[in-house]
Order: sequence, then C-alpha cells, then structure tokens
Amino acid sequence: MSTTSPPQSAVRPAALFGAAAAALSIPMALLVPLWITAGRVLFGINGNLVAIFAATLGPLLVGLMLLAAVRITVAARRRTPFGAPTGTSFLLLATWVAGAAFGFLVPDVGGGHGKDGSVMSVLLGTGAGGFSAALANPVGMIMLGLTVSLVVVSRPRTNPAEV
Repeated sequence: MSTTSPPQSAVRPAALFGAAAAALSIPMALLVPLWITAGRVLFGINGNLVAIFAATLGPLLVGLMLLAAVRITVAARRRTPFGAPTGTSFLLLATWVAGAAFGFLVPDVGGGHGKDGSVMSVLLGTGAGGFSAALANPVGMIMLGLTVSLVVVSRPRTNPAEV
C-alpha cells in the first residue's frame, strides 16, 4: 500500500502576494496620493486642502512612493519567481491602507456651505467630523512614516547576501 502525498501547488500564496504587491506598486504610487489630494471631491467636498495638498503633500508622496515602487519592481524582476519579498509586500499594503484611511479621514474647510468635512463625515454624518479630524493627523503621520520606511527598505542592494 503506497501512501503518496497530494501534489504540491505550483504557486505559493506568499509568492502570489509578493507578485501582486510588486505589480501594483507603481499604479498605487499614483492612486494613493491622488486619493489623499483630491478624493474628497468625489464626495462633494472641495475645500482649500485640495489646492494645498496638490501643491505640497501630493507631489511629495508621488515622488517618495514612485521611487520606492520603481525600486521594488526592478528588484522583483530579478527574483524568481517575480515578486517583492514578503516583508516589503506587507509594508506596501500597510502604506496603501494608511494612505486610503488618511484620504478618508482628512477634513477640508473653505469650500462653502455643504462643501466642508471629510469623506467620513459625508458617509456617517456631520457628527463624525470631530472623530475624523482627531484621527486624521495620527493616521497621516503613520502613512508618511510608512512611506519613508518603504523608500529605505526598497534601496538597491549592492551585496547579494542582503537580498
């Protein structure tokens, strides 16, 4: 009587996650800053922060995220199979989630009657505006810290043993 184990899957979940993270890194490096800068406009909020973020935070985030994304994609092409390391993939995911949360929470003012608030306050009511404002700064700082960490982690490796 022979006991054989079932055939192993050719694709491991970690490899699939790393490939998806590397493949999405460049588009997300553009979409996350765009959401943070102007995502509120989709919900009828058009205050002063749209212009301020378009001139300051948006370009900064695009530059940092795009630098990291290009580095990650180049390194992923050198790996077999294609993909980012698992730790880098989770850092990418955390950065995207923090960026999406910041865009959801950041309140905007100066847009006129009915055009102030955050996406959260539009979806949950004006009473959520205080919670949104209280959470926006910490989430924004976490997102910026994760983005800088991503740039550091994605640096080119000169020593093959570092990979």
